[in-house]
Parts: sequence; structure tokens; C-alpha cells
Amino acid sequence: MAPIYALVPVIADVIDAHCRGSKARETFVSACVNGHWDEAGAMIEGMLAEPWHLRGYQEDRLRDFQELLQLRRGSATSEQR
Repeated sequence: MAPIYALVPVIADVIDAHCRGSKARETFVSACVNGHWDEAGAMIEGMLAEPWHLRGYQEDRLRDFQELLQLRRGSATSEQR
């Protein structure tokens, strides 16, 4: 799970750039630290729903994080078996 945690600060910066003055960054980091991956994923999906607001590498990093979340869900499902 180290790769997903390595991306958390990058994604937090992307969120902060688009949600200035809100607590979205803190909410995202808190969700990740506390293992609320569905909440973090929902925030990413919301940002990807309007990709025209994203600049440069931001969409790619969000998609990278989303992919890691999907892999995590897959490994969590296999661990439960």
C-alpha cells in the first residue's frame, strides 16, 4: 500500500488547488489516513467528472490514484476470502 500513501500529498495538492478556502484537502487526507478509501475515492471521482478544470499532470495523477484504489479494493476482496 506504500504507493497509494506516496500519492496522498500529491492528490491533496491537486484538491487544494481546486477547492481553495475549503477543508477538502484536510477531509481527503483524513479519509486516507483513517482508511476511509470509499470517501477518498468519491472525492477523486468528483474531480474527474469535470476534467476541464484540471491542468497539466493533475488528471493523470488523479487517475493513478483511482487505479491504486481499485487495486486495493481487489486485494481487500481477495483477503476476505
